Amino acid sequence: MDNNELFTDKVTKGNRTYFFDVKRSENGSLYLSVSESKRTDDGFEKYNILIFEEDIKDFKKAFNRAIKKLEKLTDPESERKSYTLDDIREQHPQAYRPWSTEDDEKLEALFCEGKTVKELANIFERKEGAITSRIKKLELREKYS
Repeated sequence: MDNNELFTDKVTKGNRTYFFDVKRSENGSLYLSVSESKRTDDGFEKYNILIFEEDIKDFKKAFNRAIKKLEKLTDPESERKSYTLDDIREQHPQAYRPWSTEDDEKLEALFCEGKTVKELANIFERKEGAITSRIKKLELREKYS
C-alpha cells in the first residue's frame, strides 16, 4: 500500500477482480475507489469509480437499496413482505427510537404552527402513525383545539 492508501480489499470471481480501496487525497480528504479488473484475450480491461467522502452516505443508501432489490428479483421467496427495523429505517431513520423532551417540545411547537401529520413525519423522520400517536399521547389536540 502506498502512503495515501489506508485500506484495501478485493474480491476475485472468475476473470474479474474487484478492488475496494479507501484512500486519502493530496488535500487530506478521504474517498473510496472501487475498481474492476477483467482479464481479456488482449490483457486486462480496467474500470474505476471514485466516491468522495461527502457522498459516501448517499452512495451507501442507494447501493444497499439496489442490492435489496436485486436480492428480491433473484430470490422469489424474498418477495414475501418483510418489515425489519432496517427496512423501515431506510424510509424513516428515527422510527421506533425514543422521543426526547426536545422532540416533544418541537412537535408541540410545530403542531401549534399548523403543520400536517405528513409534514411532521418528514421533519421527525418517523412514520405518520408515530406522529399521530405522539400527538395523542401529549394530548395536543385537546390542548390546542
